[in-house]
Formats: sequence, C-alpha cells, structure tokens
Amino acid sequence: MSDENVSKTQTGYESDSQSGLSGKEKDHSANVGLLDHFMKIFLYCRRAMVLAHRGGYWTLLQNCCRALWNFTQELQMLQKQAVDLYKTFPISQDGFLCTSVLPFYLGAELLIDMLIELQNISSVKTVEEGEFSVPSCYGNIENDNGGSSLTFEHPLDDVNVVDLKWIHDFVLKSLELVYQVEKWETLVSLAIQFNTISHERYTEQVTPLLVYAQRQLLLRISKCKGPDITQQPCVRYEAEYGQKITCRNFIGKQLKINPLTNKVTTIGHGTDFLKNLIYSEYSKAKELLCVPVDVTDTLRCFRETLEKSKYHNRSIRHSRKLLSLFLAQTQDVLQTSKERSLNVQALHELGSLLVFAQKKRAAFKCWSQALDDIFRKQDVLHTWKEYGSSLTNATDSCSPPGSKDYSEEFLSKVGIWGCLQGAVISAKIAQFIQTLDVEKRTNCCLLSGLLFQGLLRTTLLHPKAERCYAQYEITQLLPGIELFSDRYRADICSVVASLYYVIRELHFAKQNLIILPLLALYQYFVSGICQDLVRNLEARILKIEALIDLGFFSEAFHEISQIFYGKNMPSSVPAGCKATGRMKLFQSFDSGQPLTSEENMQALDDLINKGLPLLLVTVGQQHLLNKFAFVKAYFLVNVAATINCVPEHKMKPVCHGLINEKNRPNFPNLKEVCLKDEGGLLCQLTKMKEDFALSTLKSILLTEAEDRLNFLVSEMEHPGHKNLSQCSAGELEIVVEVRLQLAAVALQRHQAAYSAAIVFSTLKLLQDSKLFKKKVVEGDTENSISPGDYATESKDDNEFLDPISLNSREYFNIHLWLRCRLALVTAFVAQIRGIGIMKENDITDCVSLINEVCVEAKSAGDRELQAEFLMQAVIIGLQEKHLKADIIKNLQDVIQLLEGREFISPRSHLTLVRSMLLLDDLTKAEKFKETPSSKTEKLYLLTQSHNILIEQMLTFGETIEFPISNTDYASPLLPLKNIYLPHVMLLAKTKMRIGHTVAKQVYYTSKKKDPSKWLPALHLFEIALKLVKTSGTEEQEVEAEIFFQKGKIECQILVEEKSPTLQLESLFEAIQLSLRHDQNSGLIRDSYLEIALLFLHMRKPKSKLSASPLTLIKALPRRYSSIKEPTVNKSEMHSLFAWIAIRAAAQVSEAVLAINLLIGKTNARTDKVSQRALPNIPEFATVDLLSSYTDYLLGMFEYNYQVAFQTACTFSYPSDEIYENVDTGKKTPIKGDITWILLLRYYIHLQRINNMSKLLASLKPGSGMSLPDDTLLTSLFNSGLILRQKEMHFFLKRFLQLYSSSCIDEFPKELFQVIENPSFPEKFLYDSSSK
Repeated sequence: MSDENVSKTQTGYESDSQSGLSGKEKDHSANVGLLDHFMKIFLYCRRAMVLAHRGGYWTLLQNCCRALWNFTQELQMLQKQAVDLYKTFPISQDGFLCTSVLPFYLGAELLIDMLIELQNISSVKTVEEGEFSVPSCYGNIENDNGGSSLTFEHPLDDVNVVDLKWIHDFVLKSLELVYQVEKWETLVSLAIQFNTISHERYTEQVTPLLVYAQRQLLLRISKCKGPDITQQPCVRYEAEYGQKITCRNFIGKQLKINPLTNKVTTIGHGTDFLKNLIYSEYSKAKELLCVPVDVTDTLRCFRETLEKSKYHNRSIRHSRKLLSLFLAQTQDVLQTSKERSLNVQALHELGSLLVFAQKKRAAFKCWSQALDDIFRKQDVLHTWKEYGSSLTNATDSCSPPGSKDYSEEFLSKVGIWGCLQGAVISAKIAQFIQTLDVEKRTNCCLLSGLLFQGLLRTTLLHPKAERCYAQYEITQLLPGIELFSDRYRADICSVVASLYYVIRELHFAKQNLIILPLLALYQYFVSGICQDLVRNLEARILKIEALIDLGFFSEAFHEISQIFYGKNMPSSVPAGCKATGRMKLFQSFDSGQPLTSEENMQALDDLINKGLPLLLVTVGQQHLLNKFAFVKAYFLVNVAATINCVPEHKMKPVCHGLINEKNRPNFPNLKEVCLKDEGGLLCQLTKMKEDFALSTLKSILLTEAEDRLNFLVSEMEHPGHKNLSQCSAGELEIVVEVRLQLAAVALQRHQAAYSAAIVFSTLKLLQDSKLFKKKVVEGDTENSISPGDYATESKDDNEFLDPISLNSREYFNIHLWLRCRLALVTAFVAQIRGIGIMKENDITDCVSLINEVCVEAKSAGDRELQAEFLMQAVIIGLQEKHLKADIIKNLQDVIQLLEGREFISPRSHLTLVRSMLLLDDLTKAEKFKETPSSKTEKLYLLTQSHNILIEQMLTFGETIEFPISNTDYASPLLPLKNIYLPHVMLLAKTKMRIGHTVAKQVYYTSKKKDPSKWLPALHLFEIALKLVKTSGTEEQEVEAEIFFQKGKIECQILVEEKSPTLQLESLFEAIQLSLRHDQNSGLIRDSYLEIALLFLHMRKPKSKLSASPLTLIKALPRRYSSIKEPTVNKSEMHSLFAWIAIRAAAQVSEAVLAINLLIGKTNARTDKVSQRALPNIPEFATVDLLSSYTDYLLGMFEYNYQVAFQTACTFSYPSDEIYENVDTGKKTPIKGDITWILLLRYYIHLQRINNMSKLLASLKPGSGMSLPDDTLLTSLFNSGLILRQKEMHFFLKRFLQLYSSSCIDEFPKELFQVIENPSFPEKFLYDSSSK
C-alpha cells in the first residue's frame, strides 16, 4: 500500500505544480490522474481479494468484494452525472466495463470457493446434499417461496459468517458484466458453479444465461472450424473416466487439454511473423472449450428443477418481472397458499401500482389489508392503540408512569421486516390517501413512526426513552442481519423516503419528541448505508429545528457544532487518509445555566461570530446553505424568547461593533460569511456582565437574527425573479419560514401590528405564488407572455422534478396554512385596541377571524390547532372582558379537544394545562361559595394539571422525586437539567395555585388552632418559589405573588403558634418585587395590611402570648432589665408600626385613585409630550395607539426594523376612506400626534386588562356580583402585557411629573429597618425610654 500513498503524494504535488498551466492542459492532466486512480482502484481490489482468499480471511474477502461493489457504484454515478451535465469523463462506458469485469469475475469465483471451503469445515451449515457434486448451504428451489419472509429466515438472513443473499447479488452482477463483454466460456463456468453451490435454487435467473452462452460457444466452434464436440476435453474426460461431466458435477473435475497438431507453414519473417503467430494461437484458443456445452442436458436439468418449484414462487416472480401487471391474480394465489409474508409484499406493490394509476380507493384497500395481514388483526389502522405494553419502574426511567411501549410489542408481534413493511405502508397511506384529514394522517404517521422505532428495540444497546436520542448516534443497528438484502421485503429507497416523510409530517404537527429516534434511524440509513452527505445534513438541520422547538438548547447547539466540526458525517474517503485541519472548538451551551453565565455568553458569542461551515460550502448545495443560515437565526430568536423583558430599542455603546457591521450598505455573500471566523460581537459582554441588562442582550440576539433573516430574503430576490411570488418551491419554503420568524421577532419587540402585517403579506404571497396557479392554455397567453417568459415557465416546470423541489412541495400543506393563520391571530390578539385611533371594525375583525380559522382547523381535522385558536379567543376574551360564561365555554372546548388523548404534542400538553388552570381560576369562587365539596373535587383540575406537567418533565429528562404519601405532590429535583423548559414556570404557577387552594380549604374547614395544618400549603409555596427562581424565564410578578401567599401563611403560623418572632421577609420581598416590576397595587396594599395585622397581633396583652413577661425580660440583654413595664411600651411600639403599615396601604389606594384622576386634570389634557420625552416613548405604545397592520402594508407607518412587503395588497378594508387622500410613498411622522392624556389612558387601560378580579368574581343570588375574598392576583396569559405596563410606568415616572408625584411610595424606612434588623424594636424601645 506504500505505492498508493506515494501516488497520492505525487498527485498532490502535481496539482500544485500545474497551477500555471492553461485550462485545457489542466483538464487533460486531471483526466489522466483520474484514469490512473481508476485503474488502481480495481488493481488493488483484485490484490486484496487474492490475499484474503489465500489467507483464509473470509470476512475480509467479503469486505473486499463489498468495497469493489461500492467503488463501482460510485464511479457509475460519477459517470452518469458527467453525462447529464454534458461534461467529459476520462473513462468511457466500454472502458469501464472491460476494466471492471475481471475483478468481479475473480471475486465471484473466490466467493463460491469460500462457500465450498466453509461447508467442508462445517463453518456454514449445509441445508441439502442432493445429486450435486457439492452440498448447498442455500437449499434448493423447494425452499424458495418467491421472496423473503417478514420474519427471520435461516440461513439467508444470518450474515454473521457469510451473507448468502449478497453473494447471490454479487454473482449475478458478475454474470451480467461477463455477458456484456461476451466472455461465454467464463459465463458458463461461473453460472454452472453458482447453480451447483445453490442447487439450482436461482435457476430461473441463471440457467437462461447459461444456455445462451453454451449455444454461443457451439456457434463459435463451428465458425472457427475447430475440433468436433467429441474431441473437446469434457467428452474425452467421459471416455477416459467413464463419468459424464454435466452442469451438476462440474465442480471438482480436472480437465486436460491436448494441444492441436501444429501445422508447419511459412508465415513470414520479422514483425509480420510475430503478428501472424499471435493470431494463429488466438484462433486455436477459440476452438477449444473447457466447460460443458450440452444444451440438452442443461435444459433437462432446468425442467426438472422447475417441476420442483412452487406455483406461487413462479407466479410472484413472473408478476414482478412484468412490472406488477398480474399482481392482483398473484395475490389471490398467495392468499390461497397461506404465504402471508409474500401476500403482504404483493399487496404493498399492488397498492403502489394503483396509486400511480390514480385509483386511491383500491390502493387504500390493498394497503389496509396488508397491514391487517402483518398484524394478523382486522382494522389495524384504527385499532393499533390497543397494543402497547406498560413500562415498569417508570419512576426510575425517563418515561412517565402508565406510558406504553408500542414499539417493543410491535417488534415481538410482527418481527423486524414486519415493522419495516408496516411502517412504509402506513407512511404511504398518510402521504397518498389521508391527504385531507390532519388527524387521520398524523395517526398513520404515528403508527409508522412507532413501527420504525421497533428496529431500535432489537438490542439492549439503544435507549428506549425518546428524549435520549437528542444526541444519540446509531453506529450499528442490527449486528448479523442485513436489513435490505431483498428489495421487495425492504427497499432502502422506499424506507428512506417514507421515513423522511413521516419525520417531516410529525414535525409539522409539532410531534417533535417522537421524531428524535426517527431522525437517529434516518441518519444511520443515509450515512451508514447510503453514504449520502446531503441527506445527512438535511436531517441534521431538521433535527436542530425540532430540538429548538422542544427547548433543548444544549442539544441543538451541540448539533450545530457537529456540522461545523464535520463529525459523524458520511465520507467515501477513509478517516486515516483524511487531513483534518485545526479548528477552534466551540464553547458548549448549558441549558442548566442562565443566559448570563460566562459559558453561555461565550457560546452565543461563538455562534454569532461563526459564518457558515466549510463543509456546507464545500458541498455547494444552496438550499443547505440557506437552511443552515435560517436555523442559526431560529436558534437566536428562540433563545431571546426566554428573556422575559422588552428589548432595548437603542444599542449601548459596548455593541458598536454590531451596528457598524450590520449597517454597512452591502451584505457579504455566503462564501465570504463562511470565512468570517474572528472578531468579538459580544467579546466584552462577559467582562461587563454585571452592567449588561437583559434587555440589551435580547436586543442583540433579535437584531442579529433579524439581519440574518433579511439577508436570506434578499438573496431570493435575484434579478431573475420579478418578485417573491415567482420563487421556486425550495426558495419559497425559505422565504415563508424567514417571514414567519421575522413576525415572531416583531412580536417579541411587542410590535403586534407590524407582526400581523408580515404574516398577512406572507399569506398573500402564498396565494399569489406560481406554485398554486393553474396552468393556462398557451393560446390564451400568447399575446401577453413573451418568448423569454415562456422559456422561463418551461424551465420552472422542469425544476419541480428535482428532489429539492419535490421535498419542498411537501412543505406547502394545510399545516403551513393553519400555522400562518395562527401567527396572524396571535399578532392580532397581542395588539392593544380601544385607546388610540380606531378603525371601523378593528375589534370585530379579530373575533370574526378567530371564528373563521376555528372552522378551518375543524374542517381540516386538526384538533390541536383548533384548541390553539380557541385559546386565542380566550385570551382576547380576558383582555376585552367578554362574558365569563363565554370564556369558560371556550376553555371547556379546549379541554374536551385535548384531554384523554394519548398522542398529543408537547405544545398541546402545555395548552391543556393552561386551559385547566385558567378554568380553575374562573370557577374557584363558585367552588367555595357553593355547598362544601370534598378536597378532591376542588383540586381536581389543579391535580390533573400538576400530573401532566410532572409526566412531561419526566419525559423531557428531568429527575422527579415522587412522594411516599398520596397527599403530597411530586417535584423535580434541583438543580434542573434544563431551566428553559416552559414547564418549569408553569409548574411553579400550578403549585402556587394548589397551595392557595389548600390554604383556603384549611381556613374554611379547620377551626382548630394548630400551626401544623398550614405546613403543606407552606411547603408548596416554598417549592414554587424555588422553581420560579430556577426557571430561565423570569416572571417577577409570579415570584412576587408567591412571596405574598407564603408571607400570609407564615403570618397564620405565627399567630397560631403565639410566637413573638416577626416574619416579614416574604411580604417585604413581595412588595419590593412588585414595586420594581408591575406595580400590582392590590398585592402591595394587601401585603401592607398583612404586616399591620401581624404588628397588631404582637401588641396583644402579655397574658395571650405564649411567653411570660419574665421570659421576655430574661430574653433581653442585661441593660434592658431596668426598663419599667417593657410590655406596655412594646405594645405601643407595635401599634406604631401597625399604623405605619396601614398608612402605607392607604397611600397605595390613594395613588391608584390619583393616577386614574390624572386624565381629568387640565395639565395632562393640554400639555404636549416634550421633545426630550418623545424619542423615549416605548415603540409598542406608538404602534398600539396609532397604527394598524394595514398601515404597514400601505406604507403609511415608519418602522426601524423594516421588512419590504413584496406582495401587492389589493384587498378591501372597511375603512379604506381613511387612506383616500394619503400619499403612500411619503412617510408621515406620527409620534408628534401622541399626547400625555393618550399615554395615561393607555397605561390605565393596561392596568385594567391585567386586573383579573372582576372575571374571578362570582354571582351571588339577590345581591348581584360578589367579589371573592381571596383570589390570585396574576394571570397565566398576561406576562407580555405586564411587561408593557412596567415599561409605561417607568417612562411616565421619568418624564411626567404629575404621574411621578402620584405613584406608590417606596417601602417605609421604619418597617425596612425592622425587617433588616429584627432587634430594631428592642433598640427603638430602649432609646425611647432612655430619652
């Protein structure tokens, strides 16, 4: 092998030295080098096979033959690509054929000799002895049923020692090559040997070639006038030994060739003599034969063997030869013969034939029957959920209690190939039959996915939990079994295509968890078996999207870095021969740490500064470059979404590098971006972490993502396209995804109208796209379409046939339409209406749109999206204070759609939990006002929500601590592995509500003064507080309420314990958090009142305290003992502090009233917003007050993060008269139209929206509305609105003096001193008495 290394080195040097040559010389030298490599490939393969055979290294021999097979296939593909692209290829078709025939023939003979040797030493079990000269490990034709069974068949499926099916394929390939070069004697020899070793099991394929070659040899002898057939070696062997050589005993016979009598003739001299001598010897060689050529005997053996074959064997083989024309009749024969496996395969093929004949109903019948035969059960397509074994010890695994393992039972019931057949058939039913009903199509895809997962249950090596496949790479699937040895049983092309369809369809349906093992399996197929780098990269990019959707940021970041490193990628070059350059390692992203940690900051910095991977640029597939650039931006957008704040509008000076880079007029092309490896976009971020606000970090992430997304759209607008509606399928897929993410970015900036405009224009773009336009008759358009346009259309029609366009067209389905509609509804709901300029139908349009899309989702059979639309109706009902009964009805509809369904997506699990929690909030007052119900009934919805969240967190890989008693609740162990899961904050809210309900039950039912009765509720609040502080998404209003509820319980315990110790920290934290964040007046006021009650309790006479006056005196320092009547002075002191707390609570109420009265004051109504304050008005306020999505579409509203709306907006709008006299080309300044009164009304409106007290009220007979005495103060759906309220509060406090003078005061210093120093009351008392 040293010669090979030397040749490679020389080739490398030659390529360097030829850099100065002309283009033609370079092409010539490259062709010569490629031809040299081509010849050496087959030379070294032949040498390797001979050496392996001589040494008896049988596995190595098979591997050498496989390498020869693979090299030949790759070279043929290269040759075909060169022909398709009209390029020259240095090896002609004939040259390729003549070069490869010898290695294949040699390999086939060596493999047959290997089988004979292994049979002789009993390493391979023989199946039949028979009348042949050697026994057979194949058996005979009686063992052949016409195809492979769906269950394991010995010995053909046992590849631990030899792969008999692959040897059969290799020999047939060798026979094909020998036939093409007309080496008839070689063909006869090889065919007879293979027929002998296989006992003519494959005689239908081999013997026709054998007979034809024998006849060609007879013709050659007669043409060359050679010796009579009786003078040939075979006949002379019979005369000498008395045994006739036939096609069944040829192996092992040693034939002798007697040279012909030389005829002495004068042929000539010199060169002519040599030529004539060579020709003479060549002619003599063609006159002699060393193989049997008795055609009659061969045909006799052929007929004998065929008589032993089974009828259904010949029938199905014949049908397959005739392209399935007689499969229907064959299927009846197979059913009669009880050949279940072959019947399934025939039904599968027949269904495929019927689909392409546009007979979908008949195809569906065939495929459904095939599934029933696989499972041996009727109507499997609708009853498969009855299968599934329950997982044991679920608390110790990654699976929730009560979950089922369908895949393991499928494998045990139908076998490996049964799983593959069933999976492919189910996928085809979903793809070609169930095209209109989303639920049925998803159900078929789920069945297919679980059947595919059955392949991962064959060994203990592969994990069972789906979450474990987030970073799992399959290196070996089924040791000792060749899955794709029979293409009718399992065709690799069909399996890969069906698996990819199922993965994408489930991804569209947001079933991202179940596709993780499917993606691992797909990557194994396309990498380990197909060696397809492009499909591997496509799958990895899709996996990154799925991981991001699941919130698995660590795993998604790991997959991105794998693409940069080029790890686990298929390569035809062995790793030892591949020069790997040094690459800067990525800092990994840790989902267990907050974003502001040094490691995560560095990881984000690395990701932002990296361009495109060199591997992708080398592959040169533009759609892969676009998708990877998109997925990087998608990662940044979703990470930014975990930061719960309004992003900063203006960048701080520390980020000037970002502004300079992204504001330059010309964007770099993708290849230049790939080389951008250094430079610190966030280089100073980790150094200045303490001074860096989360709002600035969020702004950086969103700006970086938005710039990348806009660059992708600009790439699509190349000169060949007039507008985006003329994009191809692949380009349009990227454009739509990019625009949806731009809408999400706008929504994170709280620019709801702008987000709605982007989504609206995207829907219009889909409607106007050429992909959905019907073809018009050429005659109708000949006057309007130029020849150039017509040529472009023809070219576009052809582009639909390439794999990229075909895959992209699968993307444009009902999932995409409903997803865009959901984005539009979400943007509409997010905009605050009713304060600024109102269009005629602003409110009714949103409600009617929700009703319309609910009907669309229902007609499409998409339950989950129907539930999402109903939740949007609930949100707008909460904001606009619709009838409580209507909101409850929508919530009940959501629960009915999702509850009790086993296979719903993680997103729908969260939707179900939120709907249950909100329904409990709205009905809790009635539960406690009505006749006393049991504890279980009052906690039913909360317990259900809690169990769902715990199961989901267990499924997502968190460790859960389950309680011993039934009265306690399970909790995740801290620290969490992934703090960015939305389940964490939702679980904290659920535990807070359970604790609140438990505390109310204790208050209503238990009259005994026992402090321990409050401990379960207190424990729940403490766990909820830990979860809130751990969660990567901060919601300070929730944290404040948990502190408030916890402080109330601590006060109750203090009162009932009769302890003199003050516990005010929780109430103080609640007040401070609320003052810094959402200014929740109700929480702040109630916290002050709780503090006052606590001080009033502490001022009670000494007889009611558990400690005696003497004990209190002894507890004080010695210098305090001389004070007279300390209990009396302490009582006064506690009264003073209680009075301070009551005054603070009263001031809160006064502040709320004062702010509400500001809108009536003359100064607020007349004063204009100052020039200093005008640029600082929050952008969302400007958008909510003065704009609608139509303003962006018509170009009337200026926005800093501009997206060009390519689609013409020719729509009717009820208030078109507003725009009649507007010059749409001129941007009008609008911030100057905002007044203080408008901003105050907007702020007060936000406060009213966030106030849930009226919706939580209950109806009381005889007295109308009854406000609940103790309700929660935070909602599940208004965190974004609270952020706006917070921003507006600090803006008004900074720039409007009337407002700042009316705000809630800071926490009283006297009370703060008591909390900060618990001994302050004693000091205060001592100082007063000494004075």
